[in-house]
Amino acid sequence: MSAAPGSALSTAKPERVVRRAVRMGSHLKGQATVAVTLTAIATISKLLIPLAIRAGVDDGIEKADTTVIARVSLLGLGLLVIQYIAQRVAYFAVARLGEEYLANFRGQIFSSLMKLDMPFYGRSKAGVLVARMTSDIESMTEFVNEGAVMALSNALTAFGVAVFLVAVDWRLALPILGVIGILIVISAVFQRWVSRSYAQVRERIGGVLALLQEGITGVRVVQAFTQESGQARAFRRINERYFEANMGAARAISKYFPMVSFLRSLAVGIVLALGGRRVIDGTLSFGTLVAFLLYLNWFFMPIINLANVYNLGQSAVAALHKLFAVVDTPVEVAEAPDARDIMTPVEGRLELASVSFGYEPGDLILEDLDLVIPPGQRLAVVGETGAGKSTVAKLLMRFYDPVKGEVRLDGQDLKRLTHASRASAVALIPQDDFLFNATLRENIRFGRPSADDAAIWAVCETMGIDGWLRSLPEGLNTEVRERGSRFSSGERQLVALARAFLVDPDVIVLDEATSNLDPQTELAVEQALRRLLSGRTSVVIAHRLRSAERADRVIMIDAGAIIADGTHDELLRTSARYAELVAVWERGLSSGSPAVEQ
Repeated sequence: MSAAPGSALSTAKPERVVRRAVRMGSHLKGQATVAVTLTAIATISKLLIPLAIRAGVDDGIEKADTTVIARVSLLGLGLLVIQYIAQRVAYFAVARLGEEYLANFRGQIFSSLMKLDMPFYGRSKAGVLVARMTSDIESMTEFVNEGAVMALSNALTAFGVAVFLVAVDWRLALPILGVIGILIVISAVFQRWVSRSYAQVRERIGGVLALLQEGITGVRVVQAFTQESGQARAFRRINERYFEANMGAARAISKYFPMVSFLRSLAVGIVLALGGRRVIDGTLSFGTLVAFLLYLNWFFMPIINLANVYNLGQSAVAALHKLFAVVDTPVEVAEAPDARDIMTPVEGRLELASVSFGYEPGDLILEDLDLVIPPGQRLAVVGETGAGKSTVAKLLMRFYDPVKGEVRLDGQDLKRLTHASRASAVALIPQDDFLFNATLRENIRFGRPSADDAAIWAVCETMGIDGWLRSLPEGLNTEVRERGSRFSSGERQLVALARAFLVDPDVIVLDEATSNLDPQTELAVEQALRRLLSGRTSVVIAHRLRSAERADRVIMIDAGAIIADGTHDELLRTSARYAELVAVWERGLSSGSPAVEQ
């Protein structure tokens, strides 16, 4: 089993994560060069202003030369205009660069999630995965929108100021560089502290979102069993852990920023003490002292800004750890390098040969299961809850690979077939009849996006549901809303059947829906299903007695083994366990109990 998302890069160094993130944006080098160049022009223009002020003070004010003052004023104004234009364009360039990078990154993350297999989703919490695409991406978006431009501008400003300080008067710069050294050491300590805190923040927000989603999704169950208080207590516990992680970052920040302010004031005091004495004894001009103080202020402000940006950066890096962990999660049910397309025409012969399987190592659900399904046969798989019925369906769809043995289609191991050719030959109609928040047209042709309306209507007419669809005011343009909430359970089943029919598969795996339907809807679904399954090999995970009665063959599974095999009538005579199951079903029918009917 591969690691759960979020763990793969848990020990990776931040610089490795950042380097990888930079490599992902290598296609944006041109835009990055333009953004950096414009920011550099804006920064240099700003850094030249104190030199102009020095000239104005020393050569203009002290010598009472108004011509110099006017010339310096115009020069300063010109530098401000250049700075404004370059900075404005640079802000837009950096923002565009960041948004393009994020758009590409979001696409890669979503693509990775869609390629991951059922073993991954079986052990991953939906809320945690949602956090990857919401909270973690939001952290990166916040850094791009608020921090990237500030980080680039202030980093260039801090470097440029350091150069100009030395250039203006290296002797006065030396003690200031000592203060800067102390600041760098303190910043390094702060970096290690706050990075651990933000890693915890990113880890624990996933837990908060997971419980939040679970609570909202299962609110009816919560209220039905009056467990509102219990859920609230569980949320308070996990929310408290999230609060503690945030407070760890807050404690680091509360110690760091006051120290930066103290060092800034100390540096200004040193410059005034040493520089003022030199101005008095004539070894330093007053204009140079003014310029030096301006540079000094400009140096600490970028440092403070960078510390603010650093918080956003640390949060973004912690998010990158989680996002890269998703990207790096290996696919267990992968397409083999030498996989080939299935041989056509497909007959539809299915076989499970000595198949053993378990979702957890050492805990087998199926053990040495042998099953052969001839072409065109309609097989019903029955059994009590947890017997392994749905597991058989998942193996036939190759959502999972068996621990031992082979699952074959027309004698070919599914592991040796390409995903695309297998999917074209074997279609699934899942138990939940999931519909996407799109139009009916888009839902029906989901498995065959190139299908035109004529092909869709031909399928609907064959299934006998064209009249229902034409009765809808918007026809195929009808929006089904989230998860098909606009339609009843039976109507969703009809759309799911049409979706499978349009693909025209050779094998149908039907994990039968367990919801009770009214007689008219059930008749429509059964008629559509009969047309869909006609002439095709089909495996129906039967939760209803009627499905077993209508099947060509029935197998009963118990504890991962086939304990009965034959037609419905044969098993009633020869299998006491099957007869008992049918009796339970019939009692459920007579009492109208949906729990027994399932």
